[in-house]
Amino acid sequence: MNSAISPRCASAFTVAHFLDIGARYGIDYHFPALEQGRQDVAQRAVVQGYVEEWVLPAGVCITRSDLQVIEPYESTSTGNSPLYVLLVLSGQVEIAVNGCYQHLQSGMALTTRLDAQQTLSARHQAAERLVTLSLAIDPQRFCPSSAVAAYLAQWQQTQPQTALRAIPGVVLQSLQQLPTGDSLAHQLILEGILLQLLGYWMIPAPSVSSASPLCPRELQRLEQVKQLIESAPERPYTLDALAQLAAMSASSLRSKFRQCYGESIFNYLRQCRLALARAYLQQGYSVQQAAWMSGYQHATNFATAFRRQYGVAPSELA
Repeated sequence: MNSAISPRCASAFTVAHFLDIGARYGIDYHFPALEQGRQDVAQRAVVQGYVEEWVLPAGVCITRSDLQVIEPYESTSTGNSPLYVLLVLSGQVEIAVNGCYQHLQSGMALTTRLDAQQTLSARHQAAERLVTLSLAIDPQRFCPSSAVAAYLAQWQQTQPQTALRAIPGVVLQSLQQLPTGDSLAHQLILEGILLQLLGYWMIPAPSVSSASPLCPRELQRLEQVKQLIESAPERPYTLDALAQLAAMSASSLRSKFRQCYGESIFNYLRQCRLALARAYLQQGYSVQQAAWMSGYQHATNFATAFRRQYGVAPSELA
């Protein structure tokens, strides 16, 4: 296991650091608040915090970061990866695939692929703190076992090319409680947690094997419903209203959403609401306020669902 950046150490990352990282990893950075003509721009600090990187023997690159943004900046990936996963453990980031922006909140993850036809962009505002983990397969280094390679290929064929997912509660809790350090033991624990996460997402829905393939127009309408839920999970949705948006019957929406995304539509809505509530709690809102603003009418029901999802009571974060 190769550690590309060793010890966890809070540092100031300047424009020059970002440009060097971009040259190595195929990322274009833009700093809208800085005057590019000034001679001291390269030495201006953009973020404060730490970044750790590892390259696993199979060719999977893992990056863990905890950063406080000082100057706003934007990034666009120009690299290639058949699978890229970004997990947000704290804070939120405005992220886009091929120019379509949406907010990725704490407790959520983005899975996608990166190539010349599909680019990933992100915007970071000043004064925000963001804790993330990312996993990217390096196509030139990736050398999994034949069974894992076949399983991954099958998963990529049956799953949407880009998807926002709720991080399973048991995995999220493990990631948040992960001890700091750069020892081999620490890296092995992190590798195990991330492999566990991929394992959760690779489990197909029971109905997928017997279901008819979804046509592109159906996939597009399902994605519209999914993005609506992600962008505003606090709204009082009904199955009939969502089915009307998808131009399907309620029963078709229920079965096809599960077929496409591996879980029920209202379970996904619940996960999005809990992730939103968790973000509110971390911002200092009370349990009652977080419950109400994320779509729960009763704090008791919210507390039960929150504990089941994250393993802790919401009052422990308030």
